Amino acid sequence: MAPRIDGERPGPGLAARVAARYGLKVEECRASADPAQSVAGAVLLDHGATRDDIMAALGGTAFHTIERDSAGGAEGDWQGVPVCDHGLYLSLTTRTAFGAQCAVLVCDALAARGVLTQERRSAVELCLHEAVANAVVHGNLEIASSAKDRPDGYRVFSQLVGERMRDPVLGNRRTDIFARWRGAVLVIAVSDQGNGFDTAILPPDAGGTARSGRGFIFMRALAQDVTVTDGGRCTALRFEL
Repeated sequence: MAPRIDGERPGPGLAARVAARYGLKVEECRASADPAQSVAGAVLLDHGATRDDIMAALGGTAFHTIERDSAGGAEGDWQGVPVCDHGLYLSLTTRTAFGAQCAVLVCDALAARGVLTQERRSAVELCLHEAVANAVVHGNLEIASSAKDRPDGYRVFSQLVGERMRDPVLGNRRTDIFARWRGAVLVIAVSDQGNGFDTAILPPDAGGTARSGRGFIFMRALAQDVTVTDGGRCTALRFEL
């Protein structure tokens, strides 16, 4: 059984940041003063958690599933996210998120909980895969899409990913996935700890010729709504089930 953690009440700065990112009320994000709420009971996974570790944790009853960093710590914005009856929260380091096929694991958990039907799964999984890839590569690893725009671009791109994944700071940054559902609506938010970006540069539709932000065009085509918050560090996908 994975260890659990009891959390402390988040400070006002954390509560406000989390509330703005995920569209919550600040009061909700301070709910961990009640030991029966928020971070109390979060499942902590060892650093370098395997897919089986994550799958087992998501298959349990805990709301938060959190991987420790390489120093054994588990600090993060997840500590300000309150438990909700219909939701789950997964926080992984960059290295683990890159190789764990997070979209598959989260969709497996949603299907097991009766939220996601087979008919809707493909669209949700494809969008979530794109959002996680953006968070890991462009957000946490700070690799621009333009790295591919040259004859040997994909070789250079792969080399950059390997080099930055080994960086102790970048490799320990977190990629967080927060899924909430109510009725026939599912919202999945993916956040990172990168530098963000100017959301005004995102291409408005599929008719543009922009060489960056094309993943957002793809996600907009499959999700009912795509919202970017926190200065480009969080992408929320809304699906009608």
